[in-house]
Amino acid sequence: MANLPAPIVTILALFAPLFSRPVFRNLLLLFQGHILAKGRRTITDLLRVIHRKNEKNYSKYHWVLNGAKWKPFEASKILFRVLIKLLPADEEIVINLDSTIERRKGPKIQGLGVQRDAVRSSKQKKVLTIGLNWLVSAIRIKFPFRNRRWSMPFFSILIPPKIPLSSSKNKKDLNKKTKHKKLTDWACQVAYTIRRWAVDNRKIVIVADSVFACFKMMYSCLRCRVGFISRMRLDARLYDFAPTESGKRKGRKRVAGKCLPKLSDLTKRKLDTWDEVEVQWYGGARKKIFIQSGRCLWYYIGFVPVPIFWVLIKETANADPVALFSTDLSYTAERVIELYIGRWSIEVTFEEARRHLGIETQRQWNDNAIERATPMLLASFSIITLMGLGLQKERGEKIPTQSTSWYKKSHVTFSDVLAYVREAILNGKYKSLVGKKREWRNISLEELILEAIAA
Repeated sequence: MANLPAPIVTILALFAPLFSRPVFRNLLLLFQGHILAKGRRTITDLLRVIHRKNEKNYSKYHWVLNGAKWKPFEASKILFRVLIKLLPADEEIVINLDSTIERRKGPKIQGLGVQRDAVRSSKQKKVLTIGLNWLVSAIRIKFPFRNRRWSMPFFSILIPPKIPLSSSKNKKDLNKKTKHKKLTDWACQVAYTIRRWAVDNRKIVIVADSVFACFKMMYSCLRCRVGFISRMRLDARLYDFAPTESGKRKGRKRVAGKCLPKLSDLTKRKLDTWDEVEVQWYGGARKKIFIQSGRCLWYYIGFVPVPIFWVLIKETANADPVALFSTDLSYTAERVIELYIGRWSIEVTFEEARRHLGIETQRQWNDNAIERATPMLLASFSIITLMGLGLQKERGEKIPTQSTSWYKKSHVTFSDVLAYVREAILNGKYKSLVGKKREWRNISLEELILEAIAA
């Protein structure tokens, strides 16, 4: 880790206990190449970036992913506990939970399946694609250089398909003997895992899309004392709370009260009977919307009823209504809406990771490498952001924005943070070539070189 700035070394050193010395040394070189690279993130491309293309024993760098003994699960745990330290002690931990598709092809790739492409699909048309389905957990954090919260990935799980592709030649997929686990089953395990990692009794809430809105997920969150916010169906069966019974009554106790009107019926009410509130909306703007809300039981025959706080939303009289719910009854309607609106930040993270971190450009086909590469690339979004934050504090300056005449930016984006960390690494690497003095003020050769390489 020679010539690396202290904030970068501090972040990387947190993961050193998980690796042997030779493996960790090679991992550091690959991570530097990952930060400096601007195209594909194959191992050979990273070696070219760090000027090791003529090294004969290049297989040791592939070994970091496909053979070395280290646990990504433990690395996710370390990263999670580092990230929550950035939150105030009295602030709740908000976890964005979502799945994303990594488009890959190849008969030897483990976990390939036919997935629904959420980006290209619509209500009228369903688009399918071949790829890997990843369940990603990200913690929502607000940084001093940004007025909106970012979703920082820390834990990613590969979700194998129930039936492998007919063209698959992967032994692990073809000889699978364990029972298939649905996406919601994995999500329930994530809720338990996050509660165990948060050693204190801090308040945790998981925000997810309607794909995860099921009774099993709600039961798991209630058992591990984690709040859950998601969308719900307008035709959900809602009931009043069970009345308190006095005296002796034959038969079992009632689990629910009388049946309440469905949310689809409530949407037909005139808009002047709705409550008008102002909330934080998409794009960071404040917006006035119309809502109805209430507390009740979500109950279906054969399931234990779940107490929820529901919120019905309409932007205008002709707009389609949206229904949200929270298993934490202490939230207000405005807070539930703002937490769910903030879920969109994880979609921004997915896009930034594809554009700047080389998601879908790796070419590994080894089972270990497949299970490790993409989670590492997603986690690098958080690690690089932590590095940028540390460099900013050490230097006592603002992270510069890369604006152009056709693209004016008033705020820092991830591409700016990535360029800022690149400049810090290149500064230590190439300083000996351009001289150690930084006394030029009009035109600095060093600054021109570093800016041209890092931009």
